[in-house]
Amino acid sequence: MKCGNLESFRITDRKETITMSNYTSTTVHEGNMRCRSEFPQGTVTFTTDVGTAVGGLGELPSPAQLLAAAVASCMSSMMAFVGARRGIDTTGISISAGYEEGKNGISALNFHITVSRPTTQAERAVLEAAVRNCPVGAAIAPTVEKRIIWSWAE
Repeated sequence: MKCGNLESFRITDRKETITMSNYTSTTVHEGNMRCRSEFPQGTVTFTTDVGTAVGGLGELPSPAQLLAAAVASCMSSMMAFVGARRGIDTTGISISAGYEEGKNGISALNFHITVSRPTTQAERAVLEAAVRNCPVGAAIAPTVEKRIIWSWAE
């Protein structure tokens, strides 16, 4: 199974120390292509699976689905953060997220953002800028296209 460009990963000597932040997780392979991830906060554990076409059971979200969801969550958080500072109510904004695969792995992340409350052009510009400044999306390789469709309430 090809996982994209592994040359972009830096393999370190085991003697080298890598500093971890508090946003770390521990992931354990449980068999049948399932991996369980836990976080230091201790309240959330989730398990991923891969599709049957590549040997998994296909019963749980895949890592690629979680990647798209993580970017969508970051976009939503950025809109909420900026909206709170600018007096824009972001309650109810939803983002559907998906991905496309190419020969070298994930080729695109697709997002459909639905804003259910009426907004002005100025508010729309603020929300669009907040989404473009999502740091999780910015951390994705530039070879992965990020497509966004907006649906605005009238």
